[in-house]
Amino acid sequence: MKRFLLYLFRWQLSTPILWFVVRNMGAGIWSTVLANLIGGAIFFWVDKFIFTSYAVEVWHFKDKGKCDKCGKETSLWRLARAPNYDKRNSKPMFLCMACSKEKTEQLRKKGLKIRGKTL
Repeated sequence: MKRFLLYLFRWQLSTPILWFVVRNMGAGIWSTVLANLIGGAIFFWVDKFIFTSYAVEVWHFKDKGKCDKCGKETSLWRLARAPNYDKRNSKPMFLCMACSKEKTEQLRKKGLKIRGKTL
């Protein structure tokens, strides 16, 4: 409940901007505050799902670096979280395109459902 109330407070920080826009449409500040509270109450659950759900894959990217497997200097990425897979607290291992594709295929063979990037 504490997190939810903090989220609603954060949501209210957009009130001045929203009010400035909505004011020209005839609504007052209290209508804007109420609209923000309703929006916050709805989107809290949506955002919570997006940022904590294991159904959503999380990939970490580096624009340039050395592949931890083959040493190739290129763009790198790592799968940090997917359904039944969570490596966010593990030592990061960033891979090039070829090594990442190989690793992703190994994980799929183990039964993990990884949508992954189109390589």
